[in-house]
Amino acid sequence: MTSVTPSERLSRESSGYRALTSSAAYYPATGLGQFEVAGADAHAYVNRIATADLSILSPGHYVHSLLLRDDASILDRITVYRFPERVMLLVDAAQREAAWDHIVSRKRGNVRLRDISDDMGVVAVRGPATAARLTPLLAPFPTEPGDVVSGRLAGIDVFAARASLDGPDGIDFYCRARDRHSLERTLANAGIVLVTEEEWRLSHLEWGIATVGSEIDAVDTPVEAGLERLVAEGKGAPFPGETALAARRRTGALKRLVGFVVAGDDMPPLAARVSVAGVVVDRVRSIALSPRVGIIGMAAIPTSADTPGTVLTMHSGESSWSAKVVQRPFVTRTLT
Repeated sequence: MTSVTPSERLSRESSGYRALTSSAAYYPATGLGQFEVAGADAHAYVNRIATADLSILSPGHYVHSLLLRDDASILDRITVYRFPERVMLLVDAAQREAAWDHIVSRKRGNVRLRDISDDMGVVAVRGPATAARLTPLLAPFPTEPGDVVSGRLAGIDVFAARASLDGPDGIDFYCRARDRHSLERTLANAGIVLVTEEEWRLSHLEWGIATVGSEIDAVDTPVEAGLERLVAEGKGAPFPGETALAARRRTGALKRLVGFVVAGDDMPPLAARVSVAGVVVDRVRSIALSPRVGIIGMAAIPTSADTPGTVLTMHSGESSWSAKVVQRPFVTRTLT
């Protein structure tokens, strides 16, 4: 097989990927679930169903969090937006129905729940030139990571959230569903490039973002998924799965989700068997060719072998590949 050098990989990158990594690109995030929580007990209620500590989140900001089942397995990764009089929960499209049922079944107190998903349009903009392209169009502008503002983008009413530091710089826009296409035209006229779902998913993988149903299995807890940073235990508002998670912490994870880099330019297939020291421990849960860092992916391996540099072997049929464990994310904001 002919070897492909890093410079050749870069020369083959798509225009959308190039915009994501060196300029600015947008992605219409259709199908996401958006649930509005209002009422006198809204903040306390969300504090009881999500793993984040909403008591330390001031209005005009958001935080990434989790919904856990009673056995501490992860139902979904969510984002909690706090406003003065209400809270909004953003959930993955694939988990929208299950997440809605989960929160409705735990409704207590003076709380009003509304599924506003079909009324809202969501468009995400990412890339190092995001602020430069959008500052002339958006007022007010969210200046700090985690900021949320209500404003207007070239005459369109939106609320805009500045991306957190655990991913590329960018802005997430929320608007009325009927305004989404106008918002997209405004972004395109500002020189912001539309990206495909494949390009968007590749960016998520480069940033080591694990999703439920892909990298995160149905039985994984925050310990196995490496998402303990999203859990505020002992916050004074017990959440579903907190007791089970505390027990899981005491016993420790048997496996943990890690990133890996494959040697060479031949890519193993998704779901290829993953071995450590000759023992099959998992499957390839996600994998892609990154123009910047080569063949990368994620798998769960025993915690006794999850240190960077551990050698992995992938098998599919009669073929095998060598890889090594690396720290996630695979890229940073300074890597171009």
